[in-house]
Amino acid sequence: MSRWYRGRLVVGPFRPLDAGELEGLEREIGLPLPSSYRSFLETAGGESLRYSVSLSACEPEPFQSFDDLYQLGRDDDGEYGWGTLLGEYRCSRDGWLADGLSLATLLPIARNGGSDTLFLDLNPATHGQLHAFVHGIPHPGYLPKGAFTKVGFSSSYVQHDPAFL
Repeated sequence: MSRWYRGRLVVGPFRPLDAGELEGLEREIGLPLPSSYRSFLETAGGESLRYSVSLSACEPEPFQSFDDLYQLGRDDDGEYGWGTLLGEYRCSRDGWLADGLSLATLLPIARNGGSDTLFLDLNPATHGQLHAFVHGIPHPGYLPKGAFTKVGFSSSYVQHDPAFL
């Protein structure tokens, strides 16, 4: 199953939006989601969105994608586990990345196959910006060490419309 959202193909499966889950997520994180992200979740909150962004801080691997979208609500086992917005938010607070980086206002919203993570900034001063953590690979031709960077959108490189956020 798939749906179009603002000219981008989102792949399912899709679940109906549960307003209680959305309110519960905002209540637990203590910050509101951007209205555009709420709209995305309401309209097209699927499992996958194919796109790439250019992250200059990740040279020599500047093009990254974060196609596995985290789901609102509980997983198939009825838990807020791996791959759910609330489960990923909770885990990120105790993970190794939180040891060296303030994640207080960052909501993990997607990942890629290498467990690189895309975060939505909920800080009122920078509300709606995207940030990414990309793991390093200590081999020639790859990003030598992990990088946390703001996601900047360049019209010549982006295959994704950042307006969905």
